[in-house]
Amino acid sequence: MLKTAIIATLLASGVQAFATEPDVTTIIFVNAAEVETSPSADPGLSVAGLEQANQLTTSLADVDIATIYTTYANRAVQTVTPLSKARQRGLDYFRINDDPELMNSVMKDMLKRNKGKTIVICSDPENIPAMVRHLGVRGKDVKTLYDKGCGQVLVVKVSGNNTAVAQKLNMNIQKKV
Repeated sequence: MLKTAIIATLLASGVQAFATEPDVTTIIFVNAAEVETSPSADPGLSVAGLEQANQLTTSLADVDIATIYTTYANRAVQTVTPLSKARQRGLDYFRINDDPELMNSVMKDMLKRNKGKTIVICSDPENIPAMVRHLGVRGKDVKTLYDKGCGQVLVVKVSGNNTAVAQKLNMNIQKKV
């Protein structure tokens, strides 16, 4: 229970404190929530995944979010749809692949459009480490701060001098113990 309170406090105060500094862009990377067991190549969320998506919305209720980005994957879209509806804001879609130039272009565009703001980026766990490393977080830090489990949140704060700092959180922070 104490761990839950500490993580909730870090998310609430840490994101807001940095979001108010004009040169700091806060990026909240969200793993797609838990998917249903399905033979589909693009499954939707499980019941637990839908709960995680709703918990994300509740956890970010007091955070001023400028833009919500998502890949086209069904699980990613369903993860941030409750947040999008709560904010009465559309989703901005993006595609990435293994092409470093495309990754560079997508990330530069997101940062340029949202300088000094807080944004949410939802993707699959395979994509997020590459995106985070592109921002300047060392690979070792990404590996220790981030795992491939569903329902994880990684907050990266990029300062005006392009220094990036990462902090791992969990979407289950509001879950009752």
